[in-house]
Parts: sequence; structure tokens; C-alpha cells
Amino acid sequence: MDYAKDNSGAVTAAPKQKTKAAAQKHSRVPDGLAAQERHRRGTFRPPNVSPCGAAAYGFLKTRFLPHYAGQAIAGSSEKEDFYRSFKLLCEHYNVNPVDTTGFAYPYGREVALHEAARLLNEKYSQHVGLELLEHNGSFIVEATETCYTGNTLFYIPVLPLHYMIKDKKHRKGARLLLCVFSYLFHTVHIPYYTEDSFLYWQYEMVSEWVQNDPDDWKQKDYYDYVSQLRAAQQYGETMLRRIWNTVHFDHFVEWLEAFTPCDDLDRQCQSIAQKFYSLWQDYPETSIYKHADTSCLPDFENDDYDDYECITMEKYIGFVACTDGWLYENVQQSVNANFNESVSKQEPVLKRFFDGQPQDNDTLDFECRLFPLLNELCYLLNNYDYDTKRPSIPT
Repeated sequence: MDYAKDNSGAVTAAPKQKTKAAAQKHSRVPDGLAAQERHRRGTFRPPNVSPCGAAAYGFLKTRFLPHYAGQAIAGSSEKEDFYRSFKLLCEHYNVNPVDTTGFAYPYGREVALHEAARLLNEKYSQHVGLELLEHNGSFIVEATETCYTGNTLFYIPVLPLHYMIKDKKHRKGARLLLCVFSYLFHTVHIPYYTEDSFLYWQYEMVSEWVQNDPDDWKQKDYYDYVSQLRAAQQYGETMLRRIWNTVHFDHFVEWLEAFTPCDDLDRQCQSIAQKFYSLWQDYPETSIYKHADTSCLPDFENDDYDDYECITMEKYIGFVACTDGWLYENVQQSVNANFNESVSKQEPVLKRFFDGQPQDNDTLDFECRLFPLLNELCYLLNNYDYDTKRPSIPT
């Protein structure tokens, strides 16, 4: 095939096309037909029927009894011992769980313990755990009541109260809180940060860290930190002398009855003081250590004994200078570093064995009322605006 050898690059003009014949005109739609309306929809509608809800919703709302795959026990008195002890537990706590005596054993035992624990935890503020124990060839039910404190640090600041006392408008309300402080210190035995305690050593460690290496800090920061440490020490000792004075303890009810609030802060002080006074009247000599769990403590006779293994109650309950500012941030960091090395935490615990012996009237009601009140007291003091600069003393 022969190709063109010359290509000028010019675009050749397209050949002209012949004009087609003109399109035939169509007549328009008559006006009568265009004005006609379409057929309207009928009034009949299908019934409002919707499909049923998702099957998973009903499944999630269903409560299933526990399943126990253990073998039935034959030729043993465990079943009789369990239901005898379980009946004593139900009578003591006044609960009526589902009857499982007709179920196969030990499946019936697991169902009974599960249902009883559910009813107890719905009825009481403390957590109640149930367990079957073997003792001297017989079986008994053990109930363990625990007052959970969570991860809260119950640190009560004293410097806000120190400045509230100086406020003439709220001096009488502050006096009521000082009575509460005296009760918590003398009767409840809450440790104070300027005395020999866990918190004392945390403050001491921060103080040594700052004052032993003054060249490691900027001059302005160093003077500010030392000033905060001195304020915490001096004002803390002043407040401790006030708390030590038993006059606040002796006139608690007298000042409470004569108090007339003038604003919201006074009413809050009055309300908290009334609650603590009621707690004191119901438990006049009870301290935070009455039901402290001792099973979590390390063996002191062991050569590998380490005090950091357990977070004891005096480590997360106590009086502190304040709960904000540079000083408290470093104290809190030191406390958290200490707690990170621990493997257990001490909390109020009460155990009962239903072996036929009479049960005492001891409860964890004191602890279950105390910890929410401590939270309420700390909230009031932490949000008190004493309208001054951060407590400090010139260096």
C-alpha cells in the first residue's frame, strides 16, 4: 500500500454537506386536551403495619440464670449444710430470694447465691459478696461486706477554713466546720499532715527536694515554692492548735443550735455540720480503722516486707494544706507514684459466718455515711473563694 509522502500539516477543509429538507411542522396540542387534569390518587391507604423490633433487643433485656456445669454431689451433707446456712443468711439480711431447693445440686446453690447477692446489693449501700466455705467437715455460707472507696483521695484542705475564720461574715459558719474538724481529728482519727503520718513525709520530701538544690530552680520560682512550703507549715500548725482545743468539741451542739445562716455558704456549713453531728451521736467512739481490712496487709515478720505493697487507709484519708497550687500538685504526684507500686488497697470490711451462732449488730453504716460526708466537706472547702492570693509567706 502506498502512503502519502508529503504532509504539510495543514488541516484540510471538510466537504460541505447538503442541506436536508426542512422538518415538517407538528400541530400543537389542543387547548382542551392540555387543560385536562390527571386522575387523582384514591383515599385508600394501606394499614399502618410496621415490622417487629430487632430480635437482639429482646435478647439483651432478658436476664438469664447462671449455668453451672459441675457434677451432682451424691452421698454428701453439703446440700443440707448449704441450705441450712443459707436460710440463716436470708433471715439475718431479711431477703427472700427464689427457692432453688428443687433444682439439681450444685446448680441450685449457684442460683441461690447469685440471686441473694443481687438482692443484697440492691438493698444495702455496701457491697456484699457470698461464698461457701468448708469448716471442720461442714459447709457454711460466708458474707463479706465491703465499703468501696474507689480511687478517691479523701484529702481535707485546712487553709480554706483558715481564711474563712478571718472572714467576719462567715466566722460563725467557719466555727461549725472547725467543730467538724475537731470531731474528725479526735474521734474518727483522721491523720494531719504536720504530724507523723504518711502525708507528713510526702510534704517533707517535696520540701527537701526544693530547699536542698536552690541552684536548680529559677530564683523567682524558688522563692515562690519556699513561700508556699512555709505557708503550709505555719498556717497548718495554727489550724492544728485550734483543732486540738476541745472547746470546739464541747460546744458543738450549742453553737449548732444557735447558728442562724445568712447566705448560701452559711446554709451549706450548717447542713454539713448537722450531718456530722448526727453521725457523731450515732457512733460516738467509732474511728475509720474499726473495720479496716487486715488480710491485705503484708507480713511484717517477712524479711521481704515492703510498706508500699498495700495502700492503707491513712494514705488516702487525711488533712492537707490545700488541694490546688504547685505544692499540692507535687505532693499528689508523689502520692500517685507511691500508689503505683502497691498491689492492694485497704478498705472497711465486715465478714459474717452463718454457722448457727448468734450474729451481732455490727454494720458498715458508719463508713457508708462517713465517706460521702467527707466528699461533701471537701467540695465545700475546695470551692470556697476566700478572695486572696495563694497562701504564702515572704521568704
